[in-house]
Amino acid sequence: MNQFNKISGLIAIRGHHFYANLINSDSIVLDLGAHLGQFSSEVSDIFGCCCYAVEALPSLYNKIVETSLVKKFNYAISITDELVEFCITDNPEFNHINKGSTYSVKETIKIEGLSIESFMKRNTLQSVDLLKVDIEGAEIDLFKSMSDTTLCKIKQITIEFHDFVFNSNREVEAIINRLKLLGFACVIFSRSNNGDVLFINLKQCQLPFFDYIYIQFLARYFRGLSRIITRLLSKETLTQGKE
Repeated sequence: MNQFNKISGLIAIRGHHFYANLINSDSIVLDLGAHLGQFSSEVSDIFGCCCYAVEALPSLYNKIVETSLVKKFNYAISITDELVEFCITDNPEFNHINKGSTYSVKETIKIEGLSIESFMKRNTLQSVDLLKVDIEGAEIDLFKSMSDTTLCKIKQITIEFHDFVFNSNREVEAIINRLKLLGFACVIFSRSNNGDVLFINLKQCQLPFFDYIYIQFLARYFRGLSRIITRLLSKETLTQGKE
């Protein structure tokens, strides 16, 4: 289920916010940590654009449905191009290559690791319109492996930082500051962590004035207010149902 704000152009798909007005049928979307491919599937259905779905765990990768618009790849996005040890935990949402997780590891397997720059070269991607990142702590190494030149080729990034699972608060802060220095606007939609963060490359993207003001300064608070109103209405409906 996606939520689309027609006024600001913001859309949320599977917990990842991005600016929909920058996406069209010619766009390239890179989905890192594709899981079962739901994000790529929804984006390709809505916008008719090409999505590259990258998933490390073979059992999940095998279930991703390829289409004319969704291409799937079985890699662990890493800091180097070599085999990596992939940890399978007792929580299927937190399988990872980072060993600092609070979840117990059930088993480890070897996966082909690939840096994002190598992936882009292999697939002749000169630029990316939307980069979605949900790679369970490996996002720290992801940004370490990316040059400023590569980052500036990306129009927007929607990312779930896993500082609520891994002890990476300082690294996350450094990444946010780096992207701001490169000209990205940063909006944190999650309340108590960095689980839903959007970066928009303002040097590449021309946003209407109202959209910029709303996204940069108001979106997070309106979203919180919307959640509160929804909860209150749900409680009122429940109370009326009991009467």
